[in-house]
Amino acid sequence: MTDKVFFDTNILVYFADEKDPVKQSVAKKLIGRAVQTGNGMISTQCLQELYNVLTKKLICPPLKAAEIVRMFGEIFPPVKIELNHILKAASISTKYTLSFWDSLIISTASASGCIIIYSEDMNSGQITEGTKIVNPFLTE
Repeated sequence: MTDKVFFDTNILVYFADEKDPVKQSVAKKLIGRAVQTGNGMISTQCLQELYNVLTKKLICPPLKAAEIVRMFGEIFPPVKIELNHILKAASISTKYTLSFWDSLIISTASASGCIIIYSEDMNSGQITEGTKIVNPFLTE
């Protein structure tokens, strides 16, 4: 079985955003690989943020944005944010001096058994709660 990976909202956004073809290509490859292996995960938080970014920043029509959210929710059944995720996020936020929202992603991914979180917005290489942050857009 392949280790589980978690996608932060920004990776989902780049999948849909044609303004940066390089990042879109990377996002499509990562998501495609996760679809093939069945190891990709997202949360309800990511889907909510995705809809907001698509409609507010990318000026995507609401019905198209909802269709993109539906697509991701079907290919990666979302982890529902529960009270235990929220409380753990509060602890992570304090312990590591991270934003609550990033901490909620980490909390949810960690509780779901993910070994990697793909994110452009967090500290690439940092391991928090047993889950490693990886920025797939950095060239090494």
